[in-house]
Amino acid sequence: MKLYRMLFAMAFSAMSMVAAVGCGDEDNKTVSDLDLTPDTSSMKKGETLQYTLKVMYSDGTSDGDMSSHADVEWISSDAATATVSADGLVTAIDEGTVTITARFGGQEESESLVILP
Repeated sequence: MKLYRMLFAMAFSAMSMVAAVGCGDEDNKTVSDLDLTPDTSSMKKGETLQYTLKVMYSDGTSDGDMSSHADVEWISSDAATATVSADGLVTAIDEGTVTITARFGGQEESESLVILP
């Protein structure tokens, strides 16, 4: 019976260590920079443009396309000129200049667009 308890204790300890090692601090990463692509400065009225948002972390790692992540906030400085959807799709509505901003993890990145006729 003692042998059974000892084996059980060893197995439980081993499983606990494996679980602890597998629990990284991915949710606690600090965002250090954002990158919006493509680097487009203009588009025509009626066109759409899909932005991709890359997130860089202070530990040197990065995440590729985070455009549709639930915590990314997309903002258009002038919705009458261009709108931006929750996943970074810009639609040019009318002529003018607009700034599109993505916010995530306490950082933001903006691109200025000129909407042509």
